[in-house]
Amino acid sequence: MSIKILPMTIQDMEDVSKVQKETFTQDLCEAHSVLLNRFEIFGQYFHVAKNGEELLGYMIAFPWKLGETPVNNQNFPKMLPTPDCFFIHDITLLPAARGTGLARAMIEKACETGRLLGFKTISLVAVAQSGNYWDKNNFLEYLDITPEKKNALIANYGQGSRLMSRVL
Repeated sequence: MSIKILPMTIQDMEDVSKVQKETFTQDLCEAHSVLLNRFEIFGQYFHVAKNGEELLGYMIAFPWKLGETPVNNQNFPKMLPTPDCFFIHDITLLPAARGTGLARAMIEKACETGRLLGFKTISLVAVAQSGNYWDKNNFLEYLDITPEKKNALIANYGQGSRLMSRVL
């Protein structure tokens, strides 16, 4: 395979939706219109992994507020939080691309972008089935959130979800 990590384009969005449907549980999938909303605001930070023209996976990441999470499957609010970290919203790969080191390369791409933007921290929500993966990639559970935010996180992303962060 000759895989490249490239900036995501609007032309990739149809394939991004397809990959999401193949790799996420239905409750975590976002409507195509929500993906487009995210792309319109922060698309300059999104990346895709391709083997030639075949999209194997993608990464959606953007500046955000540490301790806060965007609401899954809802457009961004009109008033965005004042960012103080870089946030990985999604990294997903088709099964054929797993185990290749590609996800780790995408994580490092997000970390590099966060550093270039001047952030000291990168954060994400680890959904129940992915938490151990993020532990192995030097993310720690971010505990400085109120019980209300923790409950909202679980309501939004599912039981076992954890807000995690890593120093850049």
